[in-house]
Amino acid sequence: MRIGAHDLDLGRGTLLRDGQPVHLRAKTFALLTYLARNAGRVIGKDELLDAIWPDVTVGEDSLTQAVSDLRRVLDDGALRTIPRRGYMLDLPRQDPAPDGPPAVVVLPFLTLSDRADDSILADAVTEEICQCLGRYGLVRVIARHSAFQCRPENMSPHDAARTLGADWFVEGSARRVANGLRLAPALCETATGRQIWADTFLIGESSPAEVLMALPHQIITRLGIDQQKRIALGPASPSADLGAWQHFVAGVAALRRYGKGVNEEAHAHFRATLARDPGFALGHSYLGLAVLILGGYDSAPPAVLDEGLSHALRGVELAPEEARCHAILALARLWRRDFDAAEFSARKAVATNPSDPDPLAMLGYVLALRGKPHEGIDCLDAAVRLNPLHPGWYHGDLAIAHHIAGNHAQAIACIQRLPGTDAWKQTRLAACHAALGDAAAAARHLDRAEALSPGFDALSAVNSWAELEHDADRSYLQREVALALDLRRQWKSRQPPN
Repeated sequence: MRIGAHDLDLGRGTLLRDGQPVHLRAKTFALLTYLARNAGRVIGKDELLDAIWPDVTVGEDSLTQAVSDLRRVLDDGALRTIPRRGYMLDLPRQDPAPDGPPAVVVLPFLTLSDRADDSILADAVTEEICQCLGRYGLVRVIARHSAFQCRPENMSPHDAARTLGADWFVEGSARRVANGLRLAPALCETATGRQIWADTFLIGESSPAEVLMALPHQIITRLGIDQQKRIALGPASPSADLGAWQHFVAGVAALRRYGKGVNEEAHAHFRATLARDPGFALGHSYLGLAVLILGGYDSAPPAVLDEGLSHALRGVELAPEEARCHAILALARLWRRDFDAAEFSARKAVATNPSDPDPLAMLGYVLALRGKPHEGIDCLDAAVRLNPLHPGWYHGDLAIAHHIAGNHAQAIACIQRLPGTDAWKQTRLAACHAALGDAAAAARHLDRAEALSPGFDALSAVNSWAELEHDADRSYLQREVALALDLRRQWKSRQPPN
């Protein structure tokens, strides 16, 4: 979430400015979090006191001090005092395009269960509804990642829909009952809050495919969109086996986490998926992706690249209408340096589901690596508009596109917004600062790269970047890294001895 010059990540619990963490006292950060989750709503002092200090009795002075501390940090007028009413965090809204299709956001279900796997299962249902609605091509579906930043435990569905600029929103609950997981979705109009439709569905011991077909079709029907276009679409890659689907869901969840062993865990789940249902297209595609990630992406051995491609091709063969299968095939082809085929698959993924911003961002990345950075930036910017609360890797792809395009200041800003750092990111920062003539910054980032990875060779890192199609782009980056190294030598030679 962008707040002036700051980036607030509600999931990680961090506030960054220019990529650097901003330190707040615990209660001040809790106040910021509560205001951000209720952005655009005036919140009374009593509500804030109850939310921030739930177990103790404090006076208004404590709240006033926290507000004052927060204003000193933000310093951009976003935190407003509404006389005699309370406070409001006033953020720019993502308004729907007036001439485009209407926008729908499918919000995460409120899971009423003590079983952790029920929450993962309910989230997977939400994601499949988003995918299926997008394939109709009749509405603009707010991206899953943006929707999942507005969980019902933290923000009311109506406020979430307003924040994300949706015309309609789907919300509801998932409750564990004796014979399965009962879903109770409802379709509501954002402008009035009026409920248009509600129903219940049960995912029992059989395949969820029937539910995933009926639910999106009922939503499209209740929206009253062109009757002739409302042909029922089911999930593009259903599984006939509930256990296979549960393994798939767990694998995707692991793949999206960061930490030791998560990729191995995902790989095992996808293997188990196909053991139960060898014809599950997404299972093949994601297994191919996990194989390639574990093998080292573009540096994987030829046999691993072949195995990953084989699974990705099988996924597309089984479900040619599934955008995610085409997107994974694009990556498998890119890491084999088959650039024409990678771009074809990325464009196919975008055409198959125009509402899914991730394939659009991937297409932008592929175009940048093919020496078409400006076209790539256009695609990535369009993906950001579709997915305003996008994952961090969008910043990484934009940084590469801007760097290749020669937009060094924009590349620096994107890299600084990435979570974490490594020697390669520090080298790219050094190259960009060198191109802008900042020798001190170039030296600082090169030193940081070598500290993070002893023995790191910046020039070798550029030389080994296999994803670049053209030698001219690699030579361009090599010159900038060489310039950074030269500027560091000159700068250090001018420093007084310790």
